[in-house]
Amino acid sequence: MASGHLIVLGCSVQCQHKTTLHLCLPLQSYLKLIKKQQKELNTLKKKQSKDQNAMQKAHCTQVDKMVSLHEKEKTNLEKLLEKAIKKRGENNCQELKKETEDKIQTLATDHKAKVKDITAQHTKEWSELISSHSSEEQEIKDSHVTQQCEHLKKLLSSVQEQQTMQLKLIHERQNKEMRASQAKMSMENSKAISQDKSIKNKAERERRVRELNSSNTKKFLDERKRLAMKHQKEMEQLEKNQREQLDKLEKHNEQLLKSHHANKQVQGQGHAADGEVGGGDGPQTCHGGLSN
Repeated sequence: MASGHLIVLGCSVQCQHKTTLHLCLPLQSYLKLIKKQQKELNTLKKKQSKDQNAMQKAHCTQVDKMVSLHEKEKTNLEKLLEKAIKKRGENNCQELKKETEDKIQTLATDHKAKVKDITAQHTKEWSELISSHSSEEQEIKDSHVTQQCEHLKKLLSSVQEQQTMQLKLIHERQNKEMRASQAKMSMENSKAISQDKSIKNKAERERRVRELNSSNTKKFLDERKRLAMKHQKEMEQLEKNQREQLDKLEKHNEQLLKSHHANKQVQGQGHAADGEVGGGDGPQTCHGGLSN
């Protein structure tokens, strides 16, 4: 749609002197709108990417602290046992060794429970963020499609107004040319009568002038009537073509909206999959160290 420089909606009206009016929509302003919308979308995506990176960083920091604390508590228990064995001998520390192993097992069990909780929390937070971003992006895309349709309607309306004005100017020029031609013919005919040597007296000349004027009046009125009917048909044809143009544009806009909503449904399914555990590039990227 945005490629090329014109949208041709196929309108032509044949006028006198083979003047043809064509309707094309100039796309400069439309392409400018598309460029502006793309810039808005890119700005939004950059902001969303920044938000996602910040959340991933925060999640990774939480995970790192949890793993570090777990390792520290486990190491402390192992060091206490090691010191006791050095001081009292391994044979005299069997009970402490069993107690320490139980504490380490309990520590591991608690750690796994915390891992499960924080994984669920991070997944929920990530899913909510992705859902929020998806809604923001869809909202701006909906707005952009509506703007595109309205802009094309304004373009069509503007071009059709210019087209109608152009046809009216052609009609005005043709009327002016016809009247000038009729006036010239009337003067030439009157001159011919005044110079006719065969006319013997004034009464005969005046009679011939009256007959000429009557004939010319009827002839000129008929010519003007035929031209007016021709102009009316041309204007009616133009209006018919313009209605067809509007219908084509309406169908184009309907197809644009239909395509947009179809893409909307596909993208919605993709975002839903990203919100599931193990989907997308969410918080699970930080969970490699949580198996301890």
